[in-house]
Amino acid sequence: MVPVVLLILDGWGIAKKNKGNAIELAHKPYFDRLWHEYPHAQLKAHGKYVGLPDDQVGNSEAGHLNIGAGRIIKQDSVLIFEAIAEGRFPKNLALNSTLQNVITNKSELHLMGLVSEEESPHSSLDHLYALVDLAYVRGVKNIHLHLFTDGRDSRQFATINIIDKIIARIDGQARLSTLIGRYYAMDRGKNWDRTEKAFRCLVQGQGLVFRSSHEALLHAYNQKKTDEYIEPSIIATDKKTVKDSRIKDNDAVIFFNLRSDRARQLTKSFVQDKFNKLNPNAFVRGPMLKNLTFCTLTDFGPDLDDIKTVFPSADIKNTLPMILKNHKQVYLAETEKYAHMTYFINGGYSEKVDSEGRLQIVSDNIMSYADRPVMKVNELTSAVKDFLKQKYAFIAVNFANPDMVGHTGNLQSTIKAIEDVDKCLGRIADAVLKKKGVLIVTADHGNAEKMIDLETNEVWAGHTTNPVPFIIVSNKKIKKLRPDGVLGDIAPTIYDLLEIKSLPTELNNSLIKK
Repeated sequence: MVPVVLLILDGWGIAKKNKGNAIELAHKPYFDRLWHEYPHAQLKAHGKYVGLPDDQVGNSEAGHLNIGAGRIIKQDSVLIFEAIAEGRFPKNLALNSTLQNVITNKSELHLMGLVSEEESPHSSLDHLYALVDLAYVRGVKNIHLHLFTDGRDSRQFATINIIDKIIARIDGQARLSTLIGRYYAMDRGKNWDRTEKAFRCLVQGQGLVFRSSHEALLHAYNQKKTDEYIEPSIIATDKKTVKDSRIKDNDAVIFFNLRSDRARQLTKSFVQDKFNKLNPNAFVRGPMLKNLTFCTLTDFGPDLDDIKTVFPSADIKNTLPMILKNHKQVYLAETEKYAHMTYFINGGYSEKVDSEGRLQIVSDNIMSYADRPVMKVNELTSAVKDFLKQKYAFIAVNFANPDMVGHTGNLQSTIKAIEDVDKCLGRIADAVLKKKGVLIVTADHGNAEKMIDLETNEVWAGHTTNPVPFIIVSNKKIKKLRPDGVLGDIAPTIYDLLEIKSLPTELNNSLIKK
């Protein structure tokens, strides 16, 4: 059996050449040659094509879920919107239990999560408003908002307008108590020093103190800090307000982020009884808060003690690792995308299947990948070549550079990242062809092809609705590919190439024309 290698160029979308398209501005001879010489197509990777709300930009979680599932998976955000629209949201048992605990304990409710513009993959302002409205109607007296500022999936200085919009909408129902940049509150790279600053601010009141959100944001903007890097800031007029607005014993927290990958570290700090034993490189937390009710809108994954989940994950079976259980397979990525190549590509299951290998290359602990756009692409490439020598039937690897460097908003660094990725793409293609194998080159969503909003001329650091590439590189003659593909067609194409028969009926079809 010839090996099949799946290379996911994270954040590599397709768009016309312009002054903000880092991919088309880069020198990428290997990608260009493969695109012109081998069967290729453009795949839809956004909105309803990956189970997201119509026309919403794609994201890594949805992308990898669809790639691994081999079909379109309805995303949590859609399920929540449906529950709100159909009147089921206020009847949810986890939500009502959380609110009742606050009322019974005569304590306080804390809503925390990312606030962004309309198309964030991590959260929705409509979900926040639904939570505030429900808590207020249920009679919760003290509702605190601890908001994480974006600057990656939205414009870099958008928060000041977003906060004005939120304050006008909640109209005295809740109080804005904290602002923290997602760099601190939503780290997923085990940079525990960042998580500690967010946690200490939320619980112990350690951080900057400002009389208003405008004062906090302008303080950061005057130092040329974008929304992503807002230092943990408490909004209070006196010391008593600082103390009263922190998360305390007997209180309740609802974490309204949708994606688990950037929520788990902070959540662990609150809910894991044996936090320091389970996370040996983390900060010394000290005792847990007593009788804290911790509730999440979506499933944040395993090893989180005693949390309530409003919308548990669907049971996704017959994923790529499961169907390949009788084949020698391995999944590798650097830390930034490791969860996507394991947990998400396997439908939300953290445990390995029988034949599955995994490799994580530790990402650099730096403030901005603009300073090191090469990231770990060379190490991953060397690992792929080693696995090819070990006769793996299937190898899946993620190159994070286009997405992670694209999120910095630095055009020149992103161009460099694309060129680094292209060189490694060439090395992998040569190695696969030498083994008479098949290389699939694709992406999970767009990003690096749009670094500038051409209408406003502002830096754009977020995802896009653009299609992504799909190339089959092989010495074997491949028939033409379907022109109407989606990410959920990738796994069935892999099964086609590996000649796996008797597949589950719920799967999509192969992209290879019959």
